[in-house]
Amino acid sequence: MGMYTGLRIKVTVKEEYRSMINQINKGAAWSEFVEQFPFLSNYAALNRAGSIPNGILCYMPSSWETGEYPNGIATDGFDTKIDMNTGYWSFQCSLKNYEREIEKFFDEVLVNIISNSEHIEYLYEEWDESNYYNFVNGSIKSISDQV
Repeated sequence: MGMYTGLRIKVTVKEEYRSMINQINKGAAWSEFVEQFPFLSNYAALNRAGSIPNGILCYMPSSWETGEYPNGIATDGFDTKIDMNTGYWSFQCSLKNYEREIEKFFDEVLVNIISNSEHIEYLYEEWDESNYYNFVNGSIKSISDQV
């Protein structure tokens, strides 16, 4: 059956990519943008590329859907959306990360389309806690690597 890995993101998308992200949030495929943005070609060819950002939550902590105490706001602001004026993009999803889709998303897509990050969280379903990342000098870096 396989295990799921969750991903939660709050970042700022560069202006030239906001329309693409808006369409992807609404179900467009990454492959539809390869001609315009060739750096997407390897990632878009992956079977589960479309699960980011639109994969449903499976086997993630219940707080990802109901919010953290004391606020208890569903998704804690990780609903799939982009502000077309500011570029603020948020989402949460989970997928079977068999082809290292998440790592490839970080290295091939995210580093090219964002100007900064507020929250990048990665959680394998069998882990007790998440790994967190920042966008630093054009790369996605584990917070533990920055200490």
